[in-house]
Amino acid sequence: MAVISGTSYMTLQADLASARDTVVSAKQDLFDAVYTVVLLDVIIPEVDLLNTFWSTYQGNAGMWDSVTNLLGAVRALQQHVISRSVYTSVDEYIYNEIYNPSGGEDLVEFSFKYLSDTAGYTINALYAFTS
Repeated sequence: MAVISGTSYMTLQADLASARDTVVSAKQDLFDAVYTVVLLDVIIPEVDLLNTFWSTYQGNAGMWDSVTNLLGAVRALQQHVISRSVYTSVDEYIYNEIYNPSGGEDLVEFSFKYLSDTAGYTINALYAFTS
């Protein structure tokens, strides 16, 4: 069967994990910008900037609260692994094609595990690490 290699799978999961982490940190970055304006302690810059910075944060916060826009790619990857290989689960694929029990370095990122779990493809925590 023509299934993605473990190496390519690891690259894709790392990219998706990085995208998720970027989404999560972007919201905090915007909030930090608002907080910096609040701490200026100078009335004119605060008046000039606070409403716009706060509106920018509020306008984007909802977008950053959700990773649903990433789930389609995660589902496609996991469904490919299951439907195009001899394995019946993502865990089975990871164990046989990626996992290195002696070294432990060949694990999916926890952020990707979170995305996969959310998309309905549970990954055993044994196969995940926090970067």
